Amino acid sequence: MSSQIKGIAFMAMSSAIIPIADGIAKVLSENHSALLVSSGRYFAASFLLLPIALLKHKGSALPPRHRLKPHIMRTLLMVVAMTLFYVSIVTIDLATAVSAFFVGPVVGSVAAVFMLGEKMTRAKLVALVLGFAGAIIIARPGATMSPGVLLALASGVCYGFYLVSTRLASGETTPLQALVFQNVFGTLLLLPQAIMTWTTPSDMEILLLLAMGAISLLCHTLTINAFRHADATTLAPLSYVELITSATIGYVWFSQLPEANVWIGAAFVASAGLVLIFTRKSATAAA
Repeated sequence: MSSQIKGIAFMAMSSAIIPIADGIAKVLSENHSALLVSSGRYFAASFLLLPIALLKHKGSALPPRHRLKPHIMRTLLMVVAMTLFYVSIVTIDLATAVSAFFVGPVVGSVAAVFMLGEKMTRAKLVALVLGFAGAIIIARPGATMSPGVLLALASGVCYGFYLVSTRLASGETTPLQALVFQNVFGTLLLLPQAIMTWTTPSDMEILLLLAMGAISLLCHTLTINAFRHADATTLAPLSYVELITSATIGYVWFSQLPEANVWIGAAFVASAGLVLIFTRKSATAAA
């Protein structure tokens, strides 16, 4: 098996598996607050990850002190994005939430123009228009707008800024250190809210929380390995596998299917992402 095929396989597996964690979150949200579920996911990931990180880095499991500010920013954004997403899936199906969430990469690409000084290109403008149109179609303003859809869109916007802040945080930090900080600091951020909305999980629900943490870590590991074997422009389109898995899980676990406008909006959002991806690929090939 070639290196590129391995990368594609790793990325496809990551995108296919991560909605399982979202489905578990939706199950847990039936009995617990989204803040508690989000906090539990961070705690479970920290619980599983910290021993590995301490062994690998021998006590230096966190980023250097002078690099903490951008890591704090990216963790805040990810905590807000995840919590909004978990609140949204209480009332809407997974595929709809994921479709709305996918405005994030488009938002991130445009935000990078202002935050990182990147050039505003024609492709970015086209992607912005397509992404905005997709978001409007999914949200259906003027019809009976679902607060869950708006929360999922807000989650995607936060995720877009998270992507930009991740680039700011890169350097002098290993992926493992960044992941440890994100999970440990995220747990601490959500702990007060989790305590305020505390409901005692059952033994099975504790196992489900641990499963969420394990799935998150597995998908992160698969993604890292994918980028070691293949380039970003090859791998990025595979993230849309998540839409298919989300719709499947939503139907099998919850007997929910997104409405027609969601599929149309998702097609616009996916097209926006693909415009950015293939434009970068062409530019890279030309260089």
